[in-house]
Amino acid sequence: MPRTIPVPFHPPRLLATSALVVVLGCTACGGGGPMGSAGSTANTTTGAGRPSSTVTLTDAGNGRSVTIARGDHLRVVLASTYWTIDSTSPEGVLQADSPPVTVARLGSCVPGQGCGTVTVVYTAVRTGGTTVSASRSVCGEALACAPDKRDFRVFVTVR
Repeated sequence: MPRTIPVPFHPPRLLATSALVVVLGCTACGGGGPMGSAGSTANTTTGAGRPSSTVTLTDAGNGRSVTIARGDHLRVVLASTYWTIDSTSPEGVLQADSPPVTVARLGSCVPGQGCGTVTVVYTAVRTGGTTVSASRSVCGEALACAPDKRDFRVFVTVR
């Protein structure tokens, strides 16, 4: 008969490991391509019983229009910690899953340069059209943004 060796149970370590797995899993959920949009995930279902998809928009998606279905997710990832993501207009078409999350990337970045991302994920809750917008006035330490770099705006149609 094989010998069983008891392994001590460490709930805090297990919780931390589980959280790391969730974070790493979510990071891989929908990277943005060169056009600023990306693929599907099958981890949730819509009211129609089909897998929901996640569309990811980056700075490169500025000025674009996208169409998603009710129950789908829109993930906006802007590449500067100076971005402020505004409420959607009109409200009620998209619902923010949480407040925007700012993640600084320090590495080789000079403090004050704004290296990092601001991310928000929305769920399409009602059919209609809405605008997702963001703004910033600073594009680096003591560096004002050029007029064409101050605003981010995407029109979203939910079908």
